[in-house]
Amino acid sequence: MSATDDEFTETIRKIISAQHFRMAAAAGAWLLMVRAAHGESGALGGVAANVEAERGVGLLELADRIEEARGWTEGAGAVAQQIAEQLVRAASKSAQSSETAEELRGRYHEVRGDVAERMAVLDGPVALSVADNGEIAKRRLLEEARETLEALGEEFALVIGGDAPAATGGGGGGASGGGFVAAPAAGGRGVAPVAGGGAVATAGFVAPNGSLVGPGDYPYGHVLGPEQGDFAGWVVSPNTGFLTDPATGREFDPVTGRWIDPVTGRPFGEVTEYASRLSGLGAGPGAVAGIAGGAVVGAGGGLAGLYGGVMPPSVQHAGPARGQMMQQATRNLGHRAGVATRFALNEAAQGGRPFTPPPGSSADGRRTGAGAQPGRG
Repeated sequence: MSATDDEFTETIRKIISAQHFRMAAAAGAWLLMVRAAHGESGALGGVAANVEAERGVGLLELADRIEEARGWTEGAGAVAQQIAEQLVRAASKSAQSSETAEELRGRYHEVRGDVAERMAVLDGPVALSVADNGEIAKRRLLEEARETLEALGEEFALVIGGDAPAATGGGGGGASGGGFVAAPAAGGRGVAPVAGGGAVATAGFVAPNGSLVGPGDYPYGHVLGPEQGDFAGWVVSPNTGFLTDPATGREFDPVTGRWIDPVTGRPFGEVTEYASRLSGLGAGPGAVAGIAGGAVVGAGGGLAGLYGGVMPPSVQHAGPARGQMMQQATRNLGHRAGVATRFALNEAAQGGRPFTPPPGSSADGRRTGAGAQPGRG
């Protein structure tokens, strides 16, 4: 491996090591504290008002003390809200960066595979030119990875916690260093390293796309569960919001209810039935499909079979460029399947929804469920 390869690998490792799922879960815990604090504040306010309305020695003083306690819980809730918002932003940025890192990793492997393939049959000045161009492409991807890591570190730097409100009865407050702190652990530019790793435990639900997913509620996860019908086992992109099939690389926009063109990245076609209902297991968008022998094979045959019989606009017109566009579509589908698969496995390793890729897919970038060739994941 070259120095560029080593630095790229390490940069990607740092980006992916940020645990977006755990940060999101931590934010959820702080939000529960916010709700509890608001509820307690309201209850204490009512008690204080009732005590103040009563007659008796010391009751006014007691009402004041209760009101002080109410003020403290309200202040604690405000700090918890501040911390939760910081963690939500950090978790969102971390998830987006993790997916971007997998996208860059796939493109990097693609460049390396292309260079190796061409170098095997070339020599002399032409081979040197291919090697130089490959190095330039890899350095460009390395720079994108550096920028992604830098932006992630900047977001993490904003997670500074908050100062606890002054304790009732004249106790010490939460000045800097003494308040609530919830900043992510540092592991290279503020990125926390993933603990453990290894195999991901899975449940036995077989999704229509062939993946295995765990049932249950995972409100901070991006992998869809059995309750999502045909879309079970699909992955919600933290960058686009599109649903991505790890088996085929197909993307679906749940906002517009349309498929996404694998070449242009834009919605196309009429609004599908899946915009309003998730049913028809085994015959809808989750039906197992893939790429065999270099040709896209869907439930209805050909590329159109992946999209309910409708050919994406980028490849539907006949002409000299159609073959090249079909190759690009196939390549992009394989690439996106690999990104979705690796992202889902990374999240599962953090405690997200258990996930096992569809048959034939892999998270190591050498092959995806869409049938991409080695080096194209």
